[in-house]
Amino acid sequence: LLERTVQILTPAFEDDPVYNWLLCDLPEPKRKAMLQKLLSGFLTQGSLNGGIFIQAENFASCGLFMPPNTSMENVWTLPSAGIFTALWEIGIGCFKRAMVEYNGSVEPLMKKAFTKTEQKEHWYVFIMATDVDRRRKGHASKLLAHLQDRAREGKHPIWLEATTDASRELYLKLGFEVVGDIVLGKGEVRDDGLLKDDGEGITIWSMLWRP
Repeated sequence: LLERTVQILTPAFEDDPVYNWLLCDLPEPKRKAMLQKLLSGFLTQGSLNGGIFIQAENFASCGLFMPPNTSMENVWTLPSAGIFTALWEIGIGCFKRAMVEYNGSVEPLMKKAFTKTEQKEHWYVFIMATDVDRRRKGHASKLLAHLQDRAREGKHPIWLEATTDASRELYLKLGFEVVGDIVLGKGEVRDDGLLKDDGEGITIWSMLWRP
């Protein structure tokens, strides 16, 4: 499941603003090569800490989802997940952006939106995408509808971050609401995550759904 999911996610995220920003220090050929390695590390870290892979229509859409009472923030599994190796190979800038800037910006919004209990007892959409050759056919909506059904059973909210206008609009149609937006890389990158002095930075929308 992990390898197949990485195969689908890698081309889907080649132009994603967040991953462009994370890897913005690298030239394009190396950036694409390292994206797969980074995604593999992230997905391994998630699966080692209770994350589950869900797919729809033979991997037309797929992703990694963290169930209630699970968390990827376990430093003890980072070495075996290969994240330290990947981030070291990519560079200290990527490490800082991924582990400090991104996580540090999202967490306050989550704490503000959730009750103390919900901060642990919620579903988290760590990452999901649709096969680039099978987009706009409702596969992502089907996958999220399945997740919403599972969340309803336990009466748990779902949290995610939208990284593009298109993904934000999809989540809004499915009943998610925007909790807040975050700008990262201001003065460093453009809105697509690629390097530019005095760039406007990328925008991430933290979103919440309640059953």
